[in-house]
Amino acid sequence: MRNYHPRIPNREIAKFRDDLLWLLRHVCETLDGLTDAELNWRPAAKDANSLLVLATHTLGAAEAHVLELLAGQRIDRVRSREFTVTGGAEPVRSRLDDVTRRITETLAGLDPDELDRERSTPGGPTTGREVLLWAVMHASQHHGVAQLTRDLVLGARPAR
Repeated sequence: MRNYHPRIPNREIAKFRDDLLWLLRHVCETLDGLTDAELNWRPAAKDANSLLVLATHTLGAAEAHVLELLAGQRIDRVRSREFTVTGGAEPVRSRLDDVTRRITETLAGLDPDELDRERSTPGGPTTGREVLLWAVMHASQHHGVAQLTRDLVLGARPAR
């Protein structure tokens, strides 16, 4: 039996947690200071998404990766709905707080041996480490798209 404190994850788990939570926070911060119309605006590019969709989907994917695929918790997620969401930013901000808390608690109690344990995923067998890596990579991709989308929204504002 390994000697580790169950509330303090090992350094590798802590690094995955910190990077993922930083990305989630910054994706959600791209919503700051925008009108509802700007939050829901979609670039003219094929399959482009609004900032609200990007933030909603990034949170949903992080939950799915960490809570469901890694920790085996049941989550209530309908991925297709993430791409049709409209409205204001407040529900996303509240959800960020909840997702952050749940991911932090889950990773704080994660046995480091779970990083090497294989589990079955829709993409095939993978380790816990690979699940966390994919969670960070996925959030990172959407972080970049959200930043670009915000720049396009701000660039479309009339000159003052």
